[in-house]
Amino acid sequence: MDLHDQLKRPECKTLAFKRDLSSRDGPLKKIVTFANTAGGTLLIRAEDRSRNLRGVTDGWILQNREASNLAAGCGS
Repeated sequence: MDLHDQLKRPECKTLAFKRDLSSRDGPLKKIVTFANTAGGTLLIRAEDRSRNLRGVTDGWILQNREASNLAAGCGS
């Protein structure tokens, strides 16, 4: 699942959005929760309600999606 797909999903037991790391308590608690359960994905710089990515351009997302696709194909 790529970043755009994850941004469309609601927060749940295995997916969380954090706008920033200015308050370490929230992200750290979520990481510990993920580590103690089934794992999960923490998207930092993603705003909870709007799903806007702070400081990340569409070009960066596209470039990293292409890199992810290449990496995924290496093991096949």
